[in-house]
Amino acid sequence: MDNIIGKYKDGGVNYTFRYATKEDKERIIDFYESMDNESIYFRFLSFFKDFSSHVEKIFSEKNKYGFAVIGEDEKRNIAALGENFSYNLESAELAFIVAPNHRKRGLGSIVAAFLILGSYTRGIKIMEAYFHAENSPAYKIGLKMGLIMDFEEDVYHGKAPLEKIYKIALNVLKEKNVELFIKIS
Repeated sequence: MDNIIGKYKDGGVNYTFRYATKEDKERIIDFYESMDNESIYFRFLSFFKDFSSHVEKIFSEKNKYGFAVIGEDEKRNIAALGENFSYNLESAELAFIVAPNHRKRGLGSIVAAFLILGSYTRGIKIMEAYFHAENSPAYKIGLKMGLIMDFEEDVYHGKAPLEKIYKIALNVLKEKNVELFIKIS
């Protein structure tokens, strides 16, 4: 499998992380369609269902600095997905979701760290995230990654300069013993 950016082992399960490609579109749509309503609500801050058009936006020309990271288990099932939307070099949105049967293994933190590092290497200046107030795991990951959180109508909005938080992301990967296949200076 090409474009591997990291490997991680937890609880006897081996995970591989890589950048998504256009060939992953259907798998990403299927992953979203397999999620329960609460997971979708927390990810999109609504009961979003138009996954086809959402996935098209990930790979659109307009999202030229954005990308997606897939975390797969040994059976190549998507266990975690992170998306970064950026239409300019000023800011990017950090968004991620972990399959329920793979939660509490650190995958959300790992995907978030890879999104931060990928944004940093692309020259993006600011990382932003939006987490529902009841999504405490995502909120805690945002804090761990160095985002400054403000509360706005049931949503936490996190923001931080990438030049200040990319080292935090590297440290998170190091603490989790993630084997890196990318170089970040």
